[in-house]
Amino acid sequence: MSRFALALIAAAAIAGPAAAQEAQNFNGPFIGGQIGWQQDRQSLTTGTVPPTTSRAKGDGFAYGGQIGYDFNLGSAVLGLETSITGRTGANRFPTFDLEAGRTINVTARAGWLVTPEGLLYARGGYSNARFTVANNVLRVADVSENRDGYTLGAGYEHMLGKNVSARIEYNYSDYGNDTLPGIGGPATLNYHRHAVMTGVNFRF
Repeated sequence: MSRFALALIAAAAIAGPAAAQEAQNFNGPFIGGQIGWQQDRQSLTTGTVPPTTSRAKGDGFAYGGQIGYDFNLGSAVLGLETSITGRTGANRFPTFDLEAGRTINVTARAGWLVTPEGLLYARGGYSNARFTVANNVLRVADVSENRDGYTLGAGYEHMLGKNVSARIEYNYSDYGNDTLPGIGGPATLNYHRHAVMTGVNFRF
């Protein structure tokens, strides 16, 4: 066998494992953590005639963790993820404070490999958030409620090494409307959320 043929075989033997390793980016289970900025927005519309609307928004430091599984389909990636996050701070209305507690998200994502190490993706799914009405003028006990809703987002994730990736994403969440007792008739309180999160995933 010629030296040229041997060189080709050796090159193929080296390139084969490298190509297989590259194809494994964004494939399999992962676990990680995330931090970022979260803003909760609420509007309260009274049942009086005419109705009045007051709005509140509060920024806070958000933190949490996630676990999931990615399926690398070649140029595309599909994934499932469950996350739990918390947030500091509260939204202040004239008659009460609305505190945001833990949030649980169960989402699916679909992405496109813009480079072998870079994934551009969109996500969406179910969200459940806990809110607490506190410091109300009636001085009654705090009332907590878990609200179901949905979340939508988009982001970018990049492989930093064989088993570590970093990401940044924006998410919007909607938790619908709530009816509260009020002077002149029931009041309507709605819930919206914006968040920008960065995170790290460890893959195995």
